[in-house]
Parts: sequence; structure tokens; C-alpha cells
Amino acid sequence: MTTPDALSTPFFRSAVNYRTLASAITVYLGGYLLISALSGQLAYSLSGSSRNPIELTAFLVLQALFAVLVVVVGLMLAAAPMATRMIAAAIVIVSALIVIFTQAVSLTGALGAGAIPSRMVFGNAHFMLVFAIGAGWLIARAARIGWLALIAAFVLIPVPYTLVLASIPSIITQMVVLALSAIIGAAIIIAGRPLRD
Repeated sequence: MTTPDALSTPFFRSAVNYRTLASAITVYLGGYLLISALSGQLAYSLSGSSRNPIELTAFLVLQALFAVLVVVVGLMLAAAPMATRMIAAAIVIVSALIVIFTQAVSLTGALGAGAIPSRMVFGNAHFMLVFAIGAGWLIARAARIGWLALIAAFVLIPVPYTLVLASIPSIITQMVVLALSAIIGAAIIIAGRPLRD
């Protein structure tokens, strides 16, 4: 049986640090996978806007589910109470569903004049997922001042559309937004003190 004294040993503290670091890396990589999965053809396939074969749609759905699973596993690795980790995971899952639902519905024209504002925020995979995964991570890490790092995620709302209006090529826009997402995501991960127990 592990005693309170044993939990305070350098070895145990080191193990917790490695677990937290593994959690941070897994969440970060899972976030990249999830953004990639929800920034592609999935919404077009689900909305019927493209004539993708059912096999491709199934592959895209499985790809998104795998990405969600990676993020959830990363959050579950965090050294936090189970209830806290489950809340963090639920935030990510619900946000991913909101993103894909908004994207798919806006492609059908059902949102009317609200399509563009909705896609700018709720259908914006980069903003929504960086914000939601970041919030989940900070909840799991019981961050305090680290929550201020989430403010940076709001930059991801106007940037893609500003670049499009400036007639920047699509591939350049995607690279810039992905790089910004990676930098902001890394800042949020660091704000959650991944090297501390």
C-alpha cells in the first residue's frame, strides 16, 4: 500500500511530472489531428454537398473519432480528479460536435444570412478546437492565471477571413492559420504548467 510519505518521494513526484508531460504532448498532438480532421472534407460529405463515396465518408468520420479519442486519452492522463478530467473531455467532445454540425448545416444553406457569422465562430475548427481543447487542458491542470492564455485563441476568428478578403491563396491561408493555431496551442499547454505536478 502506498503511504502519504511515499507519495512525497522524488521518484513519485518525477512519475507525476512524466505523466503530466505525456498528457500535454498527447493533448497537443490530438488537437492537431482533430483540427486537421474537421478542417477537411468531412462537413462536405455529411452535408451531401459533395458526391464522396460512402467509404470516404466513413473514413473521414473514423479519422475524426480517432482524433477525439487521442485528445480524450491525453486529458485522462492528466494528474487530476476523474470528475475534472471527464468535464474536460466532455467540453472537447461537445465542441467538436458543434463545429461539424455548424459546418454541415451552413453548407446546406439552412442558416441563411447567419451562415457566415456562424462559420466564423462555431464552424471555425481552428478557433473552436484550440479554445475548447485549451479550456479542457487548463481545467484538468487546475490552472489559475494560465486561463489568460485562452484570450489568444480569439485571434483565430478574424485571421482566416481577413486573409481570404486580401486574396491570399487558400494554401497560404491554411498554412498561416495552422501555424497560428500551433503557436497559440503551445502557449496554452505551457500555461497549464506541464512540467509541474
